[in-house]
Amino acid sequence: MKKLLFNSFFILPLILLGFKAQAQFSGDTFEKAKESKTANLTYVYSEAPGFAANINGEVQGVCVDVMSDFEFFLLDNYGITVNSTMEKEHANNFTSYLNAIKNSSNGVFGLSNTTITQKRKASYNFSPPYITNIGMMLSNEALPTLNDISKIAEVFAGKKAVTVKGSTNEDQILQIKKKYYPSLTIEYVDSFDEALVAITNSTDYFTNIDFTYYLDATKSKKPIKRHPAGDQTAEEFGIVMPKNSDWDKPFQEFLTESYRTSPSYRKIIANHLGRNALQLLDAVVQEK
Repeated sequence: MKKLLFNSFFILPLILLGFKAQAQFSGDTFEKAKESKTANLTYVYSEAPGFAANINGEVQGVCVDVMSDFEFFLLDNYGITVNSTMEKEHANNFTSYLNAIKNSSNGVFGLSNTTITQKRKASYNFSPPYITNIGMMLSNEALPTLNDISKIAEVFAGKKAVTVKGSTNEDQILQIKKKYYPSLTIEYVDSFDEALVAITNSTDYFTNIDFTYYLDATKSKKPIKRHPAGDQTAEEFGIVMPKNSDWDKPFQEFLTESYRTSPSYRKIIANHLGRNALQLLDAVVQEK
């Protein structure tokens, strides 16, 4: 009996720790909210300049303001009042942020620069795209400019790529490695901010990263360089939800092309990403 009791002191904390590790976020369903006229929702964010960033203790950005407009839409069209909670524990790890959304249920929304992909659609629900991303290849300004992607093994000889595991940016680097640079070494970090720090502080690395990081870095006058050969504009960002969420339905009604061209939306982009971002996005639209 003493032996069994002794073992239980070790087993119980491990069980509780396991439950904590698998802890899920949750929120009300859309169907329940339509009946009660109240929605308790959970927002989980991952740091992304301009999209969702902790500024003086408050999470701000395009995603936050889009969700605010969505809340007004729900009130105006369904009479639903939203009570939201912002979860910050996965802010600095994009991979754990995605896993947290995946393991959550119902009224949970992921706020970050999350690319909509066919592979992710198997595990998540997405809103319609709220922005078109421009992926850019960046390095320390001391590196020579890469104007032809097929020459990357020559121009970036001996350099390493740094990226975030499970991101579409990693996918881009893996494609480059396969097509043009088979001997390329790839190093992984938890966040895109860390990737930016790596190329800022060293000439040993390059990265594929979203355009907002480039705009933020140039604004801060960091010693980085954009390589035109690495530009990629096929990605679109969406608000990500658990697979069992039914909130994608009202999002389809709200986040339309009409909303994305509205003065309200363009003001959100200008406020958080700057006028240069508006010009870049307008150029992308014209190219389509």
